[in-house]
Amino acid sequence: MQAVMLKPEHKLALEQVPKPSIDGPGQILVKVTTTAICGSDLHIKYGEIPILPGTVIGHEFVGVVEQAAPDVRLFKPGDRVDVPACMWCGCCPSCQRGQVQYCETGGVWGGGFFMGRPMPGAQTEYVVVPGADLCAVPIPENVSDEQAILVGDVWGTGYHAVLEGGVGPGDTVVVFGCGPVGLCAIASARLFSPARLYAVDVLPNRLAIAEKFGAQVIDASQVDPVSHILTETDMAGADVAIEAVGLTTTFNHGLGVLRRGGTLSIVGLFAEPVELGLPILGLSGVRISMGLGNLGHMRKLMNLLEQQRVDLSPLTTHTFPLSEAMEAYELFEYHKDKCIKVMLKP
Repeated sequence: MQAVMLKPEHKLALEQVPKPSIDGPGQILVKVTTTAICGSDLHIKYGEIPILPGTVIGHEFVGVVEQAAPDVRLFKPGDRVDVPACMWCGCCPSCQRGQVQYCETGGVWGGGFFMGRPMPGAQTEYVVVPGADLCAVPIPENVSDEQAILVGDVWGTGYHAVLEGGVGPGDTVVVFGCGPVGLCAIASARLFSPARLYAVDVLPNRLAIAEKFGAQVIDASQVDPVSHILTETDMAGADVAIEAVGLTTTFNHGLGVLRRGGTLSIVGLFAEPVELGLPILGLSGVRISMGLGNLGHMRKLMNLLEQQRVDLSPLTTHTFPLSEAMEAYELFEYHKDKCIKVMLKP
């Protein structure tokens, strides 16, 4: 079967790999129907997340169950299934705290040994999923692959950013970065009834979707977002800022728009260190939250899609067959043709 594999010298290639098979309890064999390219796949490509060459990558996928181990209760052959970007055990201290993203024995699809237990990635045709009853989620009939796949990573991450920020009714919220995670954060923030919701980016097509999701948009290539937000709030500042880019500039802008005692919720992946001005931050009493997105909310988010309370379909802008994965990566990496989320169909 075909699979996207990390090669030496920061290159990707479509390779032939053996089809996997079930070899233990709790497993399901999933025929992948849709997989997606994530920004963190580019971090892997360039060595910013150190994965060994020869690793199949990709961690966003949905599919149909082809085979289930005898002890699996929730899934049978023919069922549609959404699988989270990272798996968890449910038993370790992190899982018991509800922080499944930090499971001590779990792992990320395509994350190699660096991200926990080694699991081959999902940009391929078949995947064996362990612990299916614990981590995987059935897909309702009225939910498309293109929306369901967002539940297992980017929407779960954007929703987590909103929860960590403590967004509540009447708040002023600013989201920096209108890529897939940032747009999902905007859609999630709307669920908590903020009084004002701003979206900051430099790409017009992304800002257009943010506006469609109900945000007031700010083009950072045209105005200083910090000055703009402070003026809009009569110098009071925002209650919550969400950083969904992973850049020093957006990190500093996020801190700059906050009121005293406000919260900066970070889900962007940073490739470089960032300097903290602790003397100023200490006086202003801001709270900084950061880390991986908690995907333990998948069932709740899937229910919102089933009830049509959230529509994330505008995020999917391009779809390629898996055989054209390299062309898809070219488009995604260089933001060609106004792409947002790029799907691959094995």
